[in-house]
Amino acid sequence: MPPSTTVTLFETPRRRPRLPVFERAAQAPLMRLTDRDKRILEAVHSFDGLLADYQIRALFFTGKTQMQIRTKLLFQHGYLARPDRRRRAALPCMVYWLTQQGAAYIAGLAGQARQELVWRREPKWSQIEHDLSVNDLRITIIQTCRATPALTLEQWIPQSAFWAYPDTVEYVEPPGKTLKRRVRPDGYCVISLHQKRFRLLWELDRRTEDNPRFVREKVYPGLAYLRSAAYRQRFGYNAGKWLLVTTGERRLANMKRQTEQAVGRDAKVFYFTTLPQINPDTILTAPIWLRGGETMPRPLFTHL
Repeated sequence: MPPSTTVTLFETPRRRPRLPVFERAAQAPLMRLTDRDKRILEAVHSFDGLLADYQIRALFFTGKTQMQIRTKLLFQHGYLARPDRRRRAALPCMVYWLTQQGAAYIAGLAGQARQELVWRREPKWSQIEHDLSVNDLRITIIQTCRATPALTLEQWIPQSAFWAYPDTVEYVEPPGKTLKRRVRPDGYCVISLHQKRFRLLWELDRRTEDNPRFVREKVYPGLAYLRSAAYRQRFGYNAGKWLLVTTGERRLANMKRQTEQAVGRDAKVFYFTTLPQINPDTILTAPIWLRGGETMPRPLFTHL
């Protein structure tokens, strides 16, 4: 009889079970909170409590796969929340916000109790696209300043700060009616160039049709705000520019014309451009901005 032969069988390695997308698993995989994970949580909080997956990638990753792995782990371990299946189907992308556990972590960094932290517990579902567009603007500015050594983004105050602590201005609207209005820009930033600081107030307009209330809601109170004691008390100066970003050329032309007709030479503090023109190579340094009272576009920053 032939000698017996021993055959060793090798088992095929088992795949790790796939984690559910819209709910947390009964047992989350092992995870160590990395420095980058911590910065992601801080960014979600600082960007008005909401970031899209592609925005997290732009800020912290070079590839999509690693971003998906880390955000999935932060969700599974209860630091981040994301929409359920029904909500996700109505959105253009996946979005994330802080859970109570994530908020507690952020509060701990500042030496606060979670109850003392002002944070967004859930997105405002009706304005997610607007909020993400404002985030896109901010990220584009961050990317531009990183790539332009002469420019430094010193400060960004998000819109939530102006909703939590609004400034009220009083102004006269023709034909002489005195009005009061709270001013809440979508963002305020300070950018320095050669030790000189520039203060920019951002307003994102996503309408496609003409808005007859634009002058009443934005131009008169916006101009009064730059001149107000409230603005000076908050920022230390009365200098600044209003940057209005809208959907298209027709809407831009209407907004610019209304502004010039309403405030005349004072329209020079308002600058207009469109969303399709904005990217990291153009937003601050290319001639894409039309200043009130002028016909030729200009950049925001020159002599870099």
